[in-house]
Amino acid sequence: MSCRVLLLCLIGLFNAAAVLCQDSASAVIELPDRFAHRAEKRISGLDQQLTKQSEKYLNSLSKQEEKILRKLAKLDSSRTKEMMDDTMQVYEQFAQKLAAADGKLDKAFSGQYLPGLDSLKGALGFLKDAKNIVSKSKDLQQKLGSSLQRVKQLQDKLQQADQIKQFVQQRQQQLKTLVSSYTNLPNGITKHLGKYQQEAYYYSRQVQEYKEALNDPDKLFKKVLATLQTLPAFKTFMQKHSMLAQLFPTPENYGTPQALAGLQTRASVQQVLQQQMGIPATGGTNANPAGYLQQQIEQAQGELSKLKEKLNQLGNGSSGSSDMVIPDFKPNDQKTKSFLQRIELGTNFQTQRSNSYFPTTTEAALTAGYKLNDKSIVGIGVSGKIGWGKSWKQIRLTGEGVGFRAFADWKAPDLFKSNSRFIANLWFTVGGEMNYNRTVESLAVLKNYSNWTKSALAGITKKYSINSPLKKGKQAQGTMQILYDFLHKQHIPPTPAFVWRVGYNF
Repeated sequence: MSCRVLLLCLIGLFNAAAVLCQDSASAVIELPDRFAHRAEKRISGLDQQLTKQSEKYLNSLSKQEEKILRKLAKLDSSRTKEMMDDTMQVYEQFAQKLAAADGKLDKAFSGQYLPGLDSLKGALGFLKDAKNIVSKSKDLQQKLGSSLQRVKQLQDKLQQADQIKQFVQQRQQQLKTLVSSYTNLPNGITKHLGKYQQEAYYYSRQVQEYKEALNDPDKLFKKVLATLQTLPAFKTFMQKHSMLAQLFPTPENYGTPQALAGLQTRASVQQVLQQQMGIPATGGTNANPAGYLQQQIEQAQGELSKLKEKLNQLGNGSSGSSDMVIPDFKPNDQKTKSFLQRIELGTNFQTQRSNSYFPTTTEAALTAGYKLNDKSIVGIGVSGKIGWGKSWKQIRLTGEGVGFRAFADWKAPDLFKSNSRFIANLWFTVGGEMNYNRTVESLAVLKNYSNWTKSALAGITKKYSINSPLKKGKQAQGTMQILYDFLHKQHIPPTPAFVWRVGYNF
């Protein structure tokens, strides 16, 4: 009897397991409808920016080259004729080829490997053709196909942009060689050649920034990708169709003993290393080839860190690539950014004790600065004053004034090369302000110009990193200012000579 009961229990467990397996296999992943739309929108934006900026730089480069060759033609037209004949044509061909890119790549993969682009392309390709795994409507399937085509088109344009960079570098070297062969150069050639070099450098940086943007996925894509990585089918798909798979294809018998046939063993590799590097087989601290190599690698990493610091000082930062050319000038990192990216929004506050004229007040301001370069900012701002009353027993909220500002910040130079963190975050600040320091009973009172006071300020601003008060886990830039008002003696009623403000930039 007990055996029969045990047998029935086993059969029941087997059937339950079969049902669970069937349910698991038939389960589908719910794909957010906005995923394909957001992916296509982002890729389309980068595509348009890359095309627009490439055409802009190609046009500027061709003009600078044409000016150089025209001036050199006055000295020797025969040497410059060949380059002059195809100057405009070759730049136009690159622009037309870039604009006509349709995603049909001549090569399966070339140029810099972009993990973000590879993951996005693989995810879209898998989702488009996945059946019985991902829940998607016919409309969503069409969007996925359109987004995948956009990704392929952008990949094509990035390869075209790399070809443009290589051509411009070669052209730049040709022009430098041609110019160096003359002793008495016409006026302006050196200037135009310098502009050509700058435009070539900034184009290379601009393309690299677009590539870095592709490697910075948003939260939605991270969430979708994390879900897909749990699927064995997706892993198999990426092993066959990713960019890395094209470079390092996986053998058909991967993971089997046959795949290891003919490969060297660890012992044989260590023996070869000992013979090649002259390491004794026994005895000594460096007898182990792995330990010796580790020591050499650590030393090499130290030297690479020093080189990286030098590159950062040149303004290349982490955006440098393997084909990066060190410029002959001090680069302006803001030049490759859009107008909105160069805007720095901020806010600051200052508090004043009550006196015979004013209650205790807090002045809050909103500012917008435009980064001319990495070391100078100009901007404007508006402010408003809130009155709190004379004391704790007389608390009363009132509007005590408004103001308008204009300011400029310059980064303080490290004259003594001390590499001090304090000096590195120190800025000189100057500004002018118009303040209405009276109770605002109505907007009509603001029209009376005589009621406004002028301020001419100069001082120091300290900038430092803080946790953003608006978004948890995000960093912001805190500010502290001490400014002297050169016109404080002219104010009626009087105001303090020194102004102390704290705040942060978004």
